[in-house]
Amino acid sequence: QDAPPERHSTRAVASALKREAQETGWEGAHLDRFEGERHFVTGGALCGPAPIYVAHAWDASFSDLAACLLRDAAGELDARYSIDLFSTDLISPPDDPVVVAQAAIAGAREVLLVLDAEGIALKRLWVLFESMVALEKGKLRVRCSAPGGFGDTEAALREWTGRIDALDWVLSEATRKSDEKRLRWFAERTWEMHGKGIERVLAQFRKFLRKEVYGQILVGAVCRGDRHTCETLLDEGASIEQLDGHGNTLEEIASSEGFGELEEMLFERRMAGKPHCPLSTYFEVGELMASTEEVPDEVLAPFFTELGADVGACLAEPMADEEYDEDDVVVSLGDQATLPDLGP
Repeated sequence: QDAPPERHSTRAVASALKREAQETGWEGAHLDRFEGERHFVTGGALCGPAPIYVAHAWDASFSDLAACLLRDAAGELDARYSIDLFSTDLISPPDDPVVVAQAAIAGAREVLLVLDAEGIALKRLWVLFESMVALEKGKLRVRCSAPGGFGDTEAALREWTGRIDALDWVLSEATRKSDEKRLRWFAERTWEMHGKGIERVLAQFRKFLRKEVYGQILVGAVCRGDRHTCETLLDEGASIEQLDGHGNTLEEIASSEGFGELEEMLFERRMAGKPHCPLSTYFEVGELMASTEEVPDEVLAPFFTELGADVGACLAEPMADEEYDEDDVVVSLGDQATLPDLGP
């Protein structure tokens, strides 16, 4: 526990695994050692195809990463995550890791971006590459490996806003220079030459991060009953429709925590953004007219406009027989049908 942070990083774990493989003469990925083994509780295979690909920073805490995945699994013992640390041959890495990563992302159901508390991952070229490729495929989601997630205060909002705004493809780095050249070449070939542009793709990634990070901070603020922080987050663009990890709405969270005034505020903010249509929007005119026969006159009376005296007299006075001729009406309508269409 007294060791420097780098001793607890994923990179340190990778170095230890590589050293062990060299000493034992093991060839292949560390994951292959568990081929054919079964979970002692569920009986499921310990290794195999993983539906969730994990994008993370090797310089961040490995224990925090593992704890984050445990929380994300939510008790599912057979949940599988693809982590490059275990699925890659550390002694003989692939000749083109960019192609390998693309194939892994394409085969995964979703990509989980794990951000560390300090935001180190947002400065790594590999993490940006994996995240933006996943975002284009609609597979990306985000979690924070810190015990408290992204936080639940206005200060946390400002910190993460600064980290997201500071995203920069040019200034981001990769450990191996050969990887960096391949990643930048991929960006130029795929995004620049096809008219998207790296800055445009990066802007979409920033927008996605703000939505996800702000939303998770908002959930934390609601759980804490911090109305001021909630209002600030909503003003900054957090979604009022945000759900927690169990699918509960913000209003349901506030209600369960006993924050009645906060619940009322959230309800008002949610309803303010919805259209309020008249009743006639949801029914056909014919349906409304037909239903009036079943409604008492005293109920319908307030909804009708009183007729003026002249109009009422005209309707009340029957027309003389000679003033009304059905044939004349038909002829008149026929004459009108022959007129040119003058528009509305």
